[in-house]
Amino acid sequence: MTKTGFLAGASLLAMAALTPMGAVAQDGQNTIEEVVVTGSLIRGTPEDAALPVDVISAEELQKQGSPSTVELIKSLAVSNGVLGDTNQFDSRAQGSEGSGSVNLRGLGSNRTLVLLNGRRMAINPLAQAGAGIVDTNMIPGAAIGRIEVLKDGAAATYGSDAIGGVVNFITRNRFDGAEFAADYRYVDGSDGGDYSLSALWGWSNDRMDVMLSAGWQHRGELDVIERDWANRPYLENPEGGWTAAGNPGTFLSFTAPAATGATLFRDPQCATLGGTPGFSGTTPACYEHYIEWDNLVEKEEHYQVYGQFNYEFNDNHKLHLEGLYGRTEVPKWETTPSYALLANPTPEALAGAGALAGALYAGRFYVPTNNPGLVDFAAKNPQFGFLTTFGAAYLAPAARPFLVGGNPMFDNGPSRGERYYDFYRFSGGLNGTVGGIGYDVALTYSEEKGTRTGYDTLVNRLELAIRGFGGPNCNRSANTPGANGCLWYNPFSNAIQKNGITGQVNPQYNPAVANSAEVTRWFFQELSTTQKARLLVADAVINGDLGISFPGGDAKWALGVQYRKDWFKSDYNDISNSLINPCINTPDFGVTNCPAAQRNGPFGFLGVGTPQDVNNDVSAFFGELQLPIFESFNVQLAARYEDYGGAVGSTFDPKVSARWQVAEWLAMRGSVGTTFRGPPLAQLSPGNITSLQSILGTFRAVDIGGNPNMEPESATTYSLGVMLEAGGFKGSIDYFSFDFDNPIVSEPVAGIVNAVFPNGAGGANNCSNPAFAELVARFTFNGGTCSAANIARLQTFYVNGSAVKTSGLDFMGTFDFGQVLGGEFMMGGTATWVREYEVDAQAVAGQTVAPAFDAVGFLNYQTTVVPIPEWKGQAFAEWERGDHLLRVTVNYIDSYIDQRTTPFIATPNTNNTVISGGKTIGSYTTVDMTYRLRLPGETTVTLNVDNAFDEDPPFARLDLNYDPFTADALGRTIKLGIRKAF
Repeated sequence: MTKTGFLAGASLLAMAALTPMGAVAQDGQNTIEEVVVTGSLIRGTPEDAALPVDVISAEELQKQGSPSTVELIKSLAVSNGVLGDTNQFDSRAQGSEGSGSVNLRGLGSNRTLVLLNGRRMAINPLAQAGAGIVDTNMIPGAAIGRIEVLKDGAAATYGSDAIGGVVNFITRNRFDGAEFAADYRYVDGSDGGDYSLSALWGWSNDRMDVMLSAGWQHRGELDVIERDWANRPYLENPEGGWTAAGNPGTFLSFTAPAATGATLFRDPQCATLGGTPGFSGTTPACYEHYIEWDNLVEKEEHYQVYGQFNYEFNDNHKLHLEGLYGRTEVPKWETTPSYALLANPTPEALAGAGALAGALYAGRFYVPTNNPGLVDFAAKNPQFGFLTTFGAAYLAPAARPFLVGGNPMFDNGPSRGERYYDFYRFSGGLNGTVGGIGYDVALTYSEEKGTRTGYDTLVNRLELAIRGFGGPNCNRSANTPGANGCLWYNPFSNAIQKNGITGQVNPQYNPAVANSAEVTRWFFQELSTTQKARLLVADAVINGDLGISFPGGDAKWALGVQYRKDWFKSDYNDISNSLINPCINTPDFGVTNCPAAQRNGPFGFLGVGTPQDVNNDVSAFFGELQLPIFESFNVQLAARYEDYGGAVGSTFDPKVSARWQVAEWLAMRGSVGTTFRGPPLAQLSPGNITSLQSILGTFRAVDIGGNPNMEPESATTYSLGVMLEAGGFKGSIDYFSFDFDNPIVSEPVAGIVNAVFPNGAGGANNCSNPAFAELVARFTFNGGTCSAANIARLQTFYVNGSAVKTSGLDFMGTFDFGQVLGGEFMMGGTATWVREYEVDAQAVAGQTVAPAFDAVGFLNYQTTVVPIPEWKGQAFAEWERGDHLLRVTVNYIDSYIDQRTTPFIATPNTNNTVISGGKTIGSYTTVDMTYRLRLPGETTVTLNVDNAFDEDPPFARLDLNYDPFTADALGRTIKLGIRKAF
């Protein structure tokens, strides 16, 4: 990517006016001599503050208690829907635990371009299926001197992905000496709390400088059960991590002696083991709490090593080299002990079960009469004596192999997985002047590799184990269940000793029929994927004087070219590779010719993946003019042509920006232009990724397919701002507007489900309506019958969606009161008001699946938009006297509405009780306090108390009982930090 254009020479006063919280931008120990502001290619004059850019200095970060990158970005008034906190129940966050993002304006993390020293970084290949999101946890925090946030569309300058804005992390300049820092944060209930270490070293002389940094950050695991508000009873929040597909489960058996009727029954130990007996429609069910096995914060380890080298050959030619390695480890990601069974065994797994069983229980998990668990269960529950005649059916999707008792494979605890990320980046460039023409050429290579693992049930192997033919050493040809190395699986509650979370004991537990880790390892298999994104960028910019003078000065120009090469590769282990195991009956029976609609692999819940190895070339030409028409009026013109080749094609995007100094105390700025984003490489390729999403109150598998026919998305952007400076006051108000065409989105799950099943789980549907045939074909139904109760999975695709328009106002201001009680006292704040976020109606397969709506003030669950509170902001008061600094910050997030209908309607499974809590997600106000003391010997001690009054996050009708995109789960935290310079 073209190196950030630098508006050189902007005064510190101008920077302070743009800096949130009134920070004075400093570069480590040295004050910045030449301020550079993201948004232009031209080294300009102090008057060129035509764009809304916020500058956050290293000094300002220290005053805030040195927040992590995720914490900082999440706190920005201009940011909504940030990835970074654990949220495995939302498809936009699944699989990317341990990584971070930036999401300006709530337009999507893939619409904010993240730069390091003005140049691009490879994307996180696991986040949103390679959607184009840079992992901010790889940023070398110890080396950062300031962060510049451009809150305007900038594709005319930077190209694709800058459609919603730019965040540029800029390292320190000519740092001399050494600096060590450490901190520890106490988090109530966390396993060891959070802590970090960093080291920085630099040296310079007249011609060269070098800087090296290293950082390590640790996050302690925080269980859901450590927060009462996150662990609510069923009748307080049925969506709060409760499922009707549990264990103990629901069974079907035919009654003796004529098998003319069937009996549906839930396991009688449901309530004893902590479940809530109820009904799913008319089917008896045991509602069980899977959320208790999960974490609010996963254990995370983050490492970064960074180095940079600058050398001045002479006054006209300079060399810059930099290298970065980052690694993130999430070694023990935890989730429910097993997932729901959304698929049924095939005839091969039922072969030899007997003609009667095959006739009565075809397409179900069949429990034979000789299953030791059934024999013991029937003896202890004589009301189910008919089981000894016909056996039973283990219902899918109303059951799963393990839940309240934990998974034997993991010491009767939750199922576990891992996430690992490795990031490499190298950049080298030359800049200087030749014959009065400035030049800047660079070559940057970066890559990030992500590995993700998890576990799920092999459908046919579970059925074989239920019939006594389980285990890796089973000789099925001998046809003797439970013998010749064959193992049993028992689906009944007598296999469960106790509730693994609450400790509630099962009086009917029989260790003789308990399930072993050995048989579990055989049918509960690991899925893993390793994905890699690589990026090579070569760019060159020349700039100089145009040779035309205006009353305000000489006109300047810049021209540039850029070449980008993107690669994306994904690999899967054999059992989860669709090319190796496409069908339920592939692994154990070698069948590969199942119907296309059933080619979801051998697992009960998760789908298989298709390997990808794709690449693309992008070429760009761009230019910029800076026209100082008058001393008080400056205009910038920019344009960029970018060619993706192939079916994607090319785009041309111009932009005009201007700044007018109306009076000494008043200035105005504004811009208008077009901006764009090319389709992410991974989403252009055919193949599916599987997300886990709630469908009519129950989690189901939703496959999201790539689409080679997508076009670039584009937007027209406007901004208009007023900047004020009088006495001790500095402030600004900026209007922003983004008008999108063809936004790249995944089809809305809730809209498709509601179109086919407009009355939810009951009443009339469109299963037989010919106009909805294509939409109905997107669903996979257990038993092949279209009904809400039989939904197993849903197929969606990435598409160019309906038009979007958002607009609003950004506010920023500081007031310096001067001396108060012998120290400098300052107050200030930032806020964003979102006026509108209008999304046009969206159609899929010829049917309107989502009406037009305004997303402002709504949760926007399962739509194409993240939560958008109408107001968000911060206010602070800061007093500094000598070596002492005290700062209080108030953070505010406005209330918003969960616009869903179904969760708030009385249904049989809630005993006809209307549960209204969570319809309004309340406003969220927290207070942070920081005290900083400078000690002799260049030592600084900081005490930071976040959420000082221990406010719980507002209740939301979601799995974790709060909105992880918006609020914070930690409660009051206390952080002690020390920094020593040499």
